[in-house]
Amino acid sequence: MMKRNSMIISDSEIGKISPGKVGYNPCLTETGPQPRQPAMAAFLAATLVLVAVFISPPLVAQVYPERYLEEALKSNPGLQAGQKAYEASLQQADIASALPDPELSAGFFTPPMERLMGNQWFDLRVMQMFPWFGTVERRRTAAHYMAEGTHHQYREQRNSLFMEMTRLWLEIYKKEQQKEVIRQSVDILKEREDIIYSRYGGGEQRGGLALDIYRMEIQIADLENRIEKIEEEKTYLVRSFNLLAGREETAAIETPEELPGISGNDIAAPPEENDFGGNPRLNMAAARAEAAEIQKDINRLMTRPMLGVGLQYSYFAPGRAAMGQMDGGHMIMPMVSVTLPVFRKKNEATRQQAVLQSEAAAFRESDQVNNLKIQWAELTAESRNIQRDHDFYLRQLEITHKAWELVLTGYAAGDEGFDELLRLLDQMVDLEWRLLEAKVDQHIKYAEMDRIHARNIFE
Repeated sequence: MMKRNSMIISDSEIGKISPGKVGYNPCLTETGPQPRQPAMAAFLAATLVLVAVFISPPLVAQVYPERYLEEALKSNPGLQAGQKAYEASLQQADIASALPDPELSAGFFTPPMERLMGNQWFDLRVMQMFPWFGTVERRRTAAHYMAEGTHHQYREQRNSLFMEMTRLWLEIYKKEQQKEVIRQSVDILKEREDIIYSRYGGGEQRGGLALDIYRMEIQIADLENRIEKIEEEKTYLVRSFNLLAGREETAAIETPEELPGISGNDIAAPPEENDFGGNPRLNMAAARAEAAEIQKDINRLMTRPMLGVGLQYSYFAPGRAAMGQMDGGHMIMPMVSVTLPVFRKKNEATRQQAVLQSEAAAFRESDQVNNLKIQWAELTAESRNIQRDHDFYLRQLEITHKAWELVLTGYAAGDEGFDELLRLLDQMVDLEWRLLEAKVDQHIKYAEMDRIHARNIFE
């Protein structure tokens, strides 16, 4: 609640005050009524509207540019590359579960070799090797886990894009609101011209009148220059946002008329490990840890023998060395083979390698949990400090506005100088600027919290 000139006005009522509205007279003081200054009343009402923009009850509601995020899902080349990488990783399951390619070998004799069955012209041999029992199934399972990790990597890439687009979108909103604050400040300064003439009696004391008019024009020129700089910064942000969304670089971007208020009271206590269950970075680390655990079994089985089954076909033509009825013909011979893993040092290193890789993956998963907790603690502290700054700026704005009312009344009566009016207006604009930055920064922090917990658009 704010007490102004013996009248109690609630924060929600501030925005309802407009020029000419009954119930609030800036020229009415505790010592009694004074002559009303119409220009000063309109000017004061304009400043009240400007201040009221930033005095609103705190709400907790995060907003996102969902329509543009959907466009980015379809058009962003980085996301499309991530999606193709995930689809490619799915093929690895079929590759890993396939048997080794069969081996076909052929031998020709020139001239034919004379044997008891006749002259041997050629041999054909085909052999299929089989890994130890259970190896193929485990390879398939490990490949599925690796593909799952790639999917979570894609989710993290998508969430990074969504976070960056949300940040740019909120920055664009901030630039638009900053321009609006400055435009309203320019309007307030232009209202001062009537007050200046009122102070100097419509033209008397021309030296002081001209000096105050020049000061006003200098201030207006400075504010208009700031508007042009903000517009240039906004153009860059719009181009960056549209490029990420896969849109035309100069396409218009819609932003909310007003962001919900901020509040630090609903920030949760430090989360437990299971609260991060949907986080893609943690999911990716967990999937790769599972794949590394299975790889231990695969490496152990790789130290076992491999079995081979095959056939050999030989063709014999009639020859002089043939005995009896063994005068040429065809011979088919079944074959088996087995690998001999006799190099003990290599086998032991293979098993130990898988064990160490599994332990490393488990440590990475635990480290990811710790990093998420640290990030959450940092965001919580920053968010609460932003809330403190917001409340502080709001109190300062209320106090500065009360001082502004007194100086404005004193200036019209000839008791205060124009420099003090300029100083207080600059201070109010600066505080309004800081309030706007605090609100936008708080929404960015809330979005980062949603990202950590994989909530809302980050699921």
